[in-house]
Amino acid sequence: MKKLFYLLIITIFILPSCQTEQKYLTVEEIKKEETEILKVLIAYNKASEDKNFAELLKTLADSVVFFGSDQGEVIKTFADYKEAIQKQWEEYEYTKYGDITDLFIAMDNRATLASVIYGVPLQAKLKNGINEEVFLRVSRTLRKQNDKWVIVSGITSIPRVKPTPQPQQESVTQ
Repeated sequence: MKKLFYLLIITIFILPSCQTEQKYLTVEEIKKEETEILKVLIAYNKASEDKNFAELLKTLADSVVFFGSDQGEVIKTFADYKEAIQKQWEEYEYTKYGDITDLFIAMDNRATLASVIYGVPLQAKLKNGINEEVFLRVSRTLRKQNDKWVIVSGITSIPRVKPTPQPQQESVTQ
């Protein structure tokens, strides 16, 4: 019985010391991580503008899922991703992303997973000469992989433009 009592006492003191301490990020650490995440988003956009698949891959996790702005565009493999991005690059003479706006980042307290939502203007010229100017609303999930933020998933939409109110004409009665 004494052995059981001593074992219980030892367990009470040892078990708490085996638990990992929950570390929360400081404000400075959060800002640093958010800056690193923003760099990845900008690098992704730049690689897309440059039609540089090798640089694009550097921003992506080992496996990704993307939902494009077209209803049927669901990408679950790198082969599908490469095919979709190559098709997009073939349709456009150029694309140019503006500055990221309305940036929202939520991440876990150890900076291993982040959910990001932002807006970004996009100017593009199709190969048929048509110019497009749209505003994209983008959602990305990023995770730390080999101590570096990478994109795991994403969805892009083109939101409706808020209608501009038309001036009311005064009715003239005679």
